[in-house]
Amino acid sequence: MFLRRCGFVTFWLVLGLFALNHPANAAHAVRAIVTGLALLADALSRFVTAF
Repeated sequence: MFLRRCGFVTFWLVLGLFALNHPANAAHAVRAIVTGLALLADALSRFVTAF
């Protein structure tokens, strides 16, 4: 449980430092992730309505 908490804190710390040091790259990465999730949701909804 301790290692999970350390990993969680480390993940958010690294992510925050990346966003602070490279805001343009972080914005592009977030946009790519959100676009990918939107496409996945659209594909899933089309699949569900097809059957």
